[in-house]
Parts: sequence; C-alpha cells; structure tokens
Amino acid sequence: MKIRVPLIIGAGTGWSATSPLHMTLQCSNKCAHTGLLKEDHLLYHIFSNDAWQWRKPWYNKLIRDSMSPVWKYDWGRQNKYAFHKNLEEIHELYTKPTLETYIKYYTRHYHRVKHEYSYVSDFSNSNAQLPLEFLQKIAPELKKHFKIKVLIIFRDPVRRLYSELSHKYQTDEKLRKKYTTSKDYYWSYLKMGYYSMNCEYVKRIKYYKSIFDTTTIVSEDLWGGKNDALAKLSNFLQFDIKKLWPNCYYPEMGTKAPRHNRLADQYNSDLEDLTHDDMVFGRKYLAKYYEEWYTEFGTTPWRC
Repeated sequence: MKIRVPLIIGAGTGWSATSPLHMTLQCSNKCAHTGLLKEDHLLYHIFSNDAWQWRKPWYNKLIRDSMSPVWKYDWGRQNKYAFHKNLEEIHELYTKPTLETYIKYYTRHYHRVKHEYSYVSDFSNSNAQLPLEFLQKIAPELKKHFKIKVLIIFRDPVRRLYSELSHKYQTDEKLRKKYTTSKDYYWSYLKMGYYSMNCEYVKRIKYYKSIFDTTTIVSEDLWGGKNDALAKLSNFLQFDIKKLWPNCYYPEMGTKAPRHNRLADQYNSDLEDLTHDDMVFGRKYLAKYYEEWYTEFGTTPWRC
C-alpha cells in the first residue's frame, strides 16, 4: 500500500502571523519544512495558469541565492538541502507548475527531510484566495498522495486589514501619489465596500473544512496563551509544540513592534499607529465579518 506524505497546507491569512507560525513549525520545533520558500504560490498559479509571468524574477533570484553560502547554510531561511543541485526540477516547478509537479515536488521533499521533520508544508498565503470549485477539483488527486492538514490563522480583522493596506501603500507608487498617508488609503478603502477574500474568515473556514481536515488558529490566542490554543494545535498535528517563534503582532504595538529575527514583513508593515477612532471606523465597515465569526463560534476573541 502506498504511503501518503504528511502535508500541511497553510491557507492564510496574510498579515495575521503566518510567518511566525511557519517559523514555529520549521525552526522552533522541526515539525514541518516548506522546502525552497515559505510561499511558492504554486496552487494559485496552477489555478490561474500565469506562473511564468509572475515567477520568472523569483526563479532567477532563487538560482542566485542558492549559490550564496549564507542562504545555503542558514536553515531558518529554508534550505540546507542544496537545491542548487536540482535546478532542472526547480525550473520545471516554476516555469509551468501543474498538479503533477506539485505532488512530485512535495513528495520528493518529504523524502529529503523525513528523518528530521514530521511534515512538509506549503505556507503560501495565496492559498487563501483559491475558490471552492478549484479546491474541490484538486482534492481527490491530492488526497491520493498526501495526508493533508490545513491550518488557517486569523488576527483582528481591522488590524490585519490595515497592515495589508499599509504594506500595499509602501510598495505601490500609484497609491502613494493618490493618498497622502497609509491611513488615508485605509479610510478610503473601507468606504469602497469591496473587500478581498482575506477578510472572508468564516467563508474560507467553511471552504476548507468541507474538503480537508482543517483547524483554525487565532493569533492573539496562540501567542497570548489563551483558550488552550497551543495544546489544540499540538493535538491537531499530533506533534508536541514546545516553543513559539516571536510574533511582532502580539502584543499589538504598531510602529513600535520589536524587530524580531526574520520577521521584517511584520515589523515593517504598519507605517502609522491606529487610533481608537481608526479602530471604531474599521469595525463599522467590517462589522459583517465580526458578526459572522460570532455566529459561527458563539464568541469573538477581538475587542475594540
């Protein structure tokens, strides 16, 4: 009988502590190893069929970095397994990923790391954007090859959204020309009334739970030691997680967030500090998502 590879799929949510969660499992506990990168976005590119357009710069950077002694031997940055010896495999994976190459890649990677790690993992935040129909389509084939555990982490919706928008504001010159500050963009975005799938917490939970073995994690609970979140995660993974990687989003400190190792995406995200008025304004426009959470779970972990 064929042995199915244990695979963790992270389904977001971006700017909710996905990086600290990934580092907790890979670096602090040797539970799950992602391989080349924390986020390859392979499933999303299979869905959208646009891989090479997006991935060519990443692929070229990957080849350069794989030759770097710092990158090669810094196992916290993913790769002590000398992937530069497997350039043909990497090229195939990045130029035109298919479900077949995705399965082949994670299966091969598991056999590289199985003596040190219990799982391989795909922590691409774009997994949060995959539509239900696509997940239903690929699930039967994935389940033939993998024992899948899905982790979805969440953070206060308003704070998470501001971190995402502030990051976009920093990286998009057009936004900086249009809006004076990141909070101007935040207020304007909320008034538009159209929000990304990243805001659709309960919908995404239902999508994944209808197909895969899935658990939810509240960032504030896990790093705040609340509601037995650590024990529940350990039990779900059947792996004793003893130590958490630091999380710049807990406690919430905005622009004063500590500069923890390998978490620049977190501590650089917030350009400004949210005031009480900013939070109340955000809660007004995102009220639907707080209400959906309360309806689903009978409580809410977030307070204004």
